[in-house]
Amino acid sequence: MNFNPRNDLLMNRFLIPTALLVLSPFAAMADEKAPEPKGDLAKLQGTWTAKAGPEKNIPISITIKGSAVSLKVTAPTGDDYTSDGEVKIDEAAKPYKTIDWSKFTGPNGDAIPENLGLYEFVDADTLRVCSGGPGKERPTEFKAGDGGAPSLLTLNRKAVDK
Repeated sequence: MNFNPRNDLLMNRFLIPTALLVLSPFAAMADEKAPEPKGDLAKLQGTWTAKAGPEKNIPISITIKGSAVSLKVTAPTGDDYTSDGEVKIDEAAKPYKTIDWSKFTGPNGDAIPENLGLYEFVDADTLRVCSGGPGKERPTEFKAGDGGAPSLLTLNRKAVDK
């Protein structure tokens, strides 16, 4: 059976929005002239992984280079979905630092509305993100909502192969 994200309720209603909450996808590589990331954006560089979905059994991977983001989601069928976008953070925001995921596209190629969220580093290799969902308001606290939005995910930095 072929995977068709348009007809897959889990993919369209939960998986894609959840993945995009956290991150949503990584865009084209940063311009070589772009300055090196600083502050928390520098700490976000690299690949982060998590398990999403109601049963936390759907692997997602987010790679950040500069402000470009690449998202990979593996559906329960084993099929992969990827999308590229951008991340913007405000580490001076109060009471919580903010993260905005933008310029992502869905499985059908349509633009996905900006996804506004909060973030915090638990430690150097653990990131907690709470997002309202594409086109929704930014959450005001780190709390998962009913039905998946807001979404609360804990991402772990993927070790670099040597």
